[in-house]
Amino acid sequence: MTAPRCSRHALAAAIALALGAGLVPSAHAQVSRATVRGLVTAPAGTQAGGLTVTATNTATGARYRTATRADGRYALVGIAPGDYLVRVLGADGAPIKTERITLSVGESAALDLSAAPSTAGDPVQLSRVTVEGTSIRQGVKDSQVGTVVSQRMIEALPQNTRNFLSAADLAPGVAFSSDASGLSRVQSGAQDFDHLNVFIDGVGQKNNILRGGLSGQDNSRGNPFPQSAISEYKVLTQNYKAEFDQVSSAAITAVTKSGSNEFHGEVYADRTGTNWRAMNPLEKEREAQGVPRPSSQKYEYGGSVGGPIVKDKLHFFVAYDGKRIEDSRQIAGQNFEKLPSAGIVPDLLARRGSQVDPFHEDLLFGKLDAQLNDEHKLTLSARLRRETDRIAEDRNLSLPGNDKQRRNDETRVDLKHEWSRGDWLSEARIGYEDYVWNPRSAANAPLIRYKVSTSTPQALTASQDVILDGGSPDAQRRQQRGAFLSEELTFTGADGHVIKGGVKLKDMRYDLSGTANSVDRVEVLIDTVTGLPYWDGTNCTGTTVSNNGTSSDQCKITRAEAPAVANFKNRQWGLYLQDDWSVTDKLELNLGVRWDYEDNMLNNRYATPADRVAALLAPDVTRYGVAPAAGQTYAQSLAKGGIDVSQYISDGHSRQAFKNAFAPRLGFSYDVFGDRKSVVFGGYGRSYDRTMANHALDELQKNQAPGGEIWLIRNDLKMPYADQFSLGLRQALTPSWNGEIAISRVEAKNQFVWFSGNRDPNGGFAQQSAIDPLWGGPDRYGQLVLGDSIGRTRTDSVFVKADKPYTEASGWTATLAYTYSDAKTTNLQWSNDTFDWTYGRSGRGWNPSTLVDRHRLVGAFMTDKLLPWGLTFSAKGTYASGFPRRLTNCVGGTPQCFLQEGDAPSFRQVDISIGKRFKMGIHQVALRLDVLNVFGVDNYNGFDDWIGTAPAAGQPANRLGGDNLNLDKPNNARGDNRALRVVMNYKF
Repeated sequence: MTAPRCSRHALAAAIALALGAGLVPSAHAQVSRATVRGLVTAPAGTQAGGLTVTATNTATGARYRTATRADGRYALVGIAPGDYLVRVLGADGAPIKTERITLSVGESAALDLSAAPSTAGDPVQLSRVTVEGTSIRQGVKDSQVGTVVSQRMIEALPQNTRNFLSAADLAPGVAFSSDASGLSRVQSGAQDFDHLNVFIDGVGQKNNILRGGLSGQDNSRGNPFPQSAISEYKVLTQNYKAEFDQVSSAAITAVTKSGSNEFHGEVYADRTGTNWRAMNPLEKEREAQGVPRPSSQKYEYGGSVGGPIVKDKLHFFVAYDGKRIEDSRQIAGQNFEKLPSAGIVPDLLARRGSQVDPFHEDLLFGKLDAQLNDEHKLTLSARLRRETDRIAEDRNLSLPGNDKQRRNDETRVDLKHEWSRGDWLSEARIGYEDYVWNPRSAANAPLIRYKVSTSTPQALTASQDVILDGGSPDAQRRQQRGAFLSEELTFTGADGHVIKGGVKLKDMRYDLSGTANSVDRVEVLIDTVTGLPYWDGTNCTGTTVSNNGTSSDQCKITRAEAPAVANFKNRQWGLYLQDDWSVTDKLELNLGVRWDYEDNMLNNRYATPADRVAALLAPDVTRYGVAPAAGQTYAQSLAKGGIDVSQYISDGHSRQAFKNAFAPRLGFSYDVFGDRKSVVFGGYGRSYDRTMANHALDELQKNQAPGGEIWLIRNDLKMPYADQFSLGLRQALTPSWNGEIAISRVEAKNQFVWFSGNRDPNGGFAQQSAIDPLWGGPDRYGQLVLGDSIGRTRTDSVFVKADKPYTEASGWTATLAYTYSDAKTTNLQWSNDTFDWTYGRSGRGWNPSTLVDRHRLVGAFMTDKLLPWGLTFSAKGTYASGFPRRLTNCVGGTPQCFLQEGDAPSFRQVDISIGKRFKMGIHQVALRLDVLNVFGVDNYNGFDDWIGTAPAAGQPANRLGGDNLNLDKPNNARGDNRALRVVMNYKF
């Protein structure tokens, strides 16, 4: 394996050297930076070529320089977003033309200049050019589908937590959600949140080991980055350019604040709590059951400071965000109405109660910017995240003690050097990251899941949860750490082209250990007549005992698993080339390609244990009433069902790294009339993501228990990717309003899925219903679970956006984003879950995605001038038509169970904020009141979706003919009811 690895590294190094030697490498395709391009016209009889054009940041003094080509065209690339003076310099170095311009993250601005001095002799023109909107519409010639979220909107909009991503849904096609426990996620289309990536100052924050898309966001109540440090960000949902890696849904690119030539700082604090929040119907119902809601509160506080160390040369910036939550939860259980007041039921009812779960997070960010000279810049930044949490196994069902402590820590350091000379810009980086996720429980008592059967005779396979008791089974530690090197070169010397190429190497190490099942887990049925459990405290009793005596019809015991360790290294290569080509004044093409490679994404040196291999190759036995042919092995039984298990058995050298992750990115924009008022745009792009390393630990852990389950990952596993198609129109609606409409399709393929590999001796599914997997693997072993890149999703969308950018003159801004989505998935869970147990059954096709609302409308408004007495006001409203529901219908009998679609109520929420600022010289004090869900709408995201079986004679039926009278009953809130939040802020 050594020689091929070395040859790959040599190839990548050769490509990087070729780029450095002048291989047309691109860029107004900046991940976090901006570009200014235009034409300088000279007076008659003079030359426009060879003139110097500079851009100087008005706050920091940072300077960018280039020269015009023979025809007067110029391009300034790699510019940090901010306010600039763009100057044309004469032969003596004095400015002969100056324009003011504001650049946003990832923007490409068009700015034409005249080299003729003004008649008044003053070279500075008072007009101000912005690329955030206005009739000039500088940023519209772009093939990407994206939305900029300004610092003004981040700070002004009401929010229930200081998560800067809470405004990401101002971009059509993106949804931000936060549930009642404070867990938040950002998602785009039918792909789950695992497939997004967030880039901070151009550096991806990808979670390599767990779910969540970006590191630290897997099941966390914390914020990913200090909002105090974010300047602005851009949300890209379609056709992003070749710089973007490890992403196949939304790419969010943010830039951080920097110190300026003046000292500035702020301090803030905000508070909310249960005494400032109305109860939702679920909480009222629990109080009526004698389970009160305890008092709790949430505090967020922090601040930032920045300024010069050496004016125009060296600046610093530091930000801190702290978050303290005491989150109350009511433990009432569910489905008690289906049980008698006898047996153990009264004791369980008496143990119900309330609990406050604490959470503590500290976020720290620091940054140094150095302008060494006109050619060299240096930026050093560092971030710390420290987070502790106590979280229940199930927020609504876990009795006190059924919880765990969790640590969620992250450290990142990034050093960037920029060197520009003539037509070239070099951006070199080196960085380090260390992320640790560590849930653990001190309890060693078994986890007991009490359940009630929904069938007759009573069976565990058709049951619903009642309440949870005992210890938490979590005892895990996950860590990703490593360093990266990257080099990006931009060349502007080719006529009409801005060309950029780059190479990146990340050397990552994954330390995965522990187990998610550190204690025995017992599923207990409570008899619906006697109220007694089918469990006597030590042993399982009942009939049809299986799994080596660990389970029966009435009770199932899953034994604790010993901790396991999977430590391995993974080198990640990324190469790209991007050309942004102005073919004419009207037409621009964005042509790019990237290639990504990981040499050890999922522990390629893993060898399947010999006992598991022997079990698969051993003679099959009579199962499910079907006898195998004489001498037929279990593997041969699987082959009859289309499973070649040899493709999943590894000898330590069977797995090969995926080498074909070539991703073309093609886009265009056409300015129909040449005035930037009507621009047609579109494109096609393929983008590769990655598979989280935790799957490798799942495989290792499950395979180490003697006689346990068998988990196998396919040897030729592929990397997940999405093909994106878009076509749209940007239109100036009025001098102040901009509009945009686009249609898109996203086809996501090769999504990783675990599925049941069990088959009967004929390769079939015995008498199991079409929606249930077949349980029971090789003789004397548990189930067979296979992992493969077989999941697919498809999202067809229409995006409509209208926005009125903020201007000092108007004092207000507004935006409106509407998305129509037709989202499908092949997963029979109807979500992009990592489990699709019944894969392999005939008749499966596309299913509705339960992750996407068909209609979604988000609007926002902010003003700081229109109200009397200097009051500020902002509002954000969201309407979503409701997620499809996956209903299980067994009215025709268990073997005939099938799934049918159900509707959920719409989501509606309006948040408002009103505040007042008091200014005293350079000091400003602000007080703000946020009213969240001002109309008190009850929103839900979970329901009882079990239709049930046919009711017994004389018993009532629900609306769909089943015996479950709780059908449609909500069981989880989709956000808070009406709540107040007070924010205090001091700035200087």
